[in-house]
Amino acid sequence: MTNKVVVIGAGLAGLQTAFFLKREGMDVTVVERREGPALETSFANGGLITPSHSAPWNSPGIFKVLLSSIGNPSSAIYVKTSAIPQYIRWGLSFVRNSTPSRFRQTIQRNARLSHYALDQYDALRETLNPPMDRGGLGTIMMYRDSASFRNAEIANGIVGSAGVDVTTCSPADLVRLEPALTDIKDRLAGGFYYKDDQHGDAHQFCASLSDHLSAEGAGLCYGETVTDIELSGDMISALVTDKTRHAADAVVLAAGFWSAALGQKLGLRLPIKPVKGYSVTYDVTGWNGAPKIPVVDDAQHIGLTPLGDRIRFVGSAEFGGYSPEINPARIENLRRAAFATYPSVRELVEGAEPLTTWCGHRPMTPDCLPIIGQQGPRNLYLNTGHGYLGWTTASGTSRAVSDLIAGRLPALPVSDYGPDRF
Repeated sequence: MTNKVVVIGAGLAGLQTAFFLKREGMDVTVVERREGPALETSFANGGLITPSHSAPWNSPGIFKVLLSSIGNPSSAIYVKTSAIPQYIRWGLSFVRNSTPSRFRQTIQRNARLSHYALDQYDALRETLNPPMDRGGLGTIMMYRDSASFRNAEIANGIVGSAGVDVTTCSPADLVRLEPALTDIKDRLAGGFYYKDDQHGDAHQFCASLSDHLSAEGAGLCYGETVTDIELSGDMISALVTDKTRHAADAVVLAAGFWSAALGQKLGLRLPIKPVKGYSVTYDVTGWNGAPKIPVVDDAQHIGLTPLGDRIRFVGSAEFGGYSPEINPARIENLRRAAFATYPSVRELVEGAEPLTTWCGHRPMTPDCLPIIGQQGPRNLYLNTGHGYLGWTTASGTSRAVSDLIAGRLPALPVSDYGPDRF
């Protein structure tokens, strides 16, 4: 019988898994190498909960995009020349998964998971009522040229057929939805509005969830690094950290892109690579006419997310391995792109000190779907590889994994996201 579960990782996936397991009455311990919750990819991400973004990054034609991005640090997608050797095998699989049929299949699977996750997230949020600068007004995707807009209509047709509520918008429609776009109305070709999308601060959410778990008696072991995994036959018997030993009836690996290195300790080859993103967040208290709806600017390849009295500019996809250093040029690219979308914000934040300047590493799989389910030792469960949709999908994958550990058949078809597909 499973009673004591150790979860590795205290980001969106790990903490939500712990929540659902604790609700089952299990003895749950979370082990996290950082000194607090959600200090990696979940810390200052785009804050977007977006079933609308079910289309994978590796759309048909991505190979040409990647080639043009090699060694180009000013590009929104940037492939570091020095990092190419470590991405070759993963990259070939990434390109193989970009066929039209795979593209459509991934949209359908991401959309199904996203809708399931939204149901779980809403129920969890009602339990916690966390302070997270939440917004539920949907999101906008905008386009500046007619050709890109027409191409996007094809992908949005597939997204819509997968159950996402999509409204095609003229420039006038976009301005009615978000008056802050008025300054660039004449430069817009059109866009799409997704009314079911939400947004909020993932770090605030995770901090609240961590407090809730602590109050419910879960073990929260921050600042501990897993150094060894003890086996007894075909089962994990304990995790050893740099501070102590944790006996376990079951283990959940939810450590983002670090999951690949931890999996290697058990002979697993998890195809998860870090893809670096950046964000910069400003206090915009007093900005009359500040945006209320997150906007994704296709031409600039950035997202602009209002978070209470703050606004966050987020973007960039840097294939360069793991590096915690912030590249100032990438941050400046974000700022310039944001000013091109909201010219009026320039005078408000120009010269101001950002609240946060951040980079994080999305745990990307080559088919842009997460990895969940059992693999390796019989009591090891995976909940990782969420890529750019962690805030969107982690509630769903966490519920599914907790169901597996509890011995129930998940409502989600786990095999579509299982590790055996690689």
